Amino acid sequence: MYKVLNIEGKEFHLEYSIEASLYADCVSSLTSLMVEIETASSEKNIKDVLKGVSNIPQTALVLFYAGLMEAHGDHSDGDGTVRSMQDAKHILSAYLKEHKDDGTGNFYSVLEMCIQQMTEDDFFNLVGLSAMIAQKSKTRKMPQDHKRPSEK
Repeated sequence: MYKVLNIEGKEFHLEYSIEASLYADCVSSLTSLMVEIETASSEKNIKDVLKGVSNIPQTALVLFYAGLMEAHGDHSDGDGTVRSMQDAKHILSAYLKEHKDDGTGNFYSVLEMCIQQMTEDDFFNLVGLSAMIAQKSKTRKMPQDHKRPSEK
């Protein structure tokens, strides 16, 4: 399904399916941000946590753009409203201005909204991320000191 956003009097659909999954920056931006924050948090390195947090605006824009591509992208099924990242940036800027007083007019809230919609659209299954995480958790790591030197 999709989330309907009314921005500047126009209706925009935020959806994470085929077009978003084929946009490599979408998945890589999200996973990079999550890995940076998780690694920094587990190491209690405040400098790296802040570095990860500083990527939130750019990641929010990339995910927002990816979500608009299905209905509004420049392809056979899209309406052509969003032809570039610059178009998405303009729409996102308008959204942030329109919502500055209701608590959702910030990049973190947009990021949360996009991730929530990704979950509803089963995006993580579509791109195979769920299966990869499940497989990784099943794989048991063998300590390296139990292997012969030639196997390491």
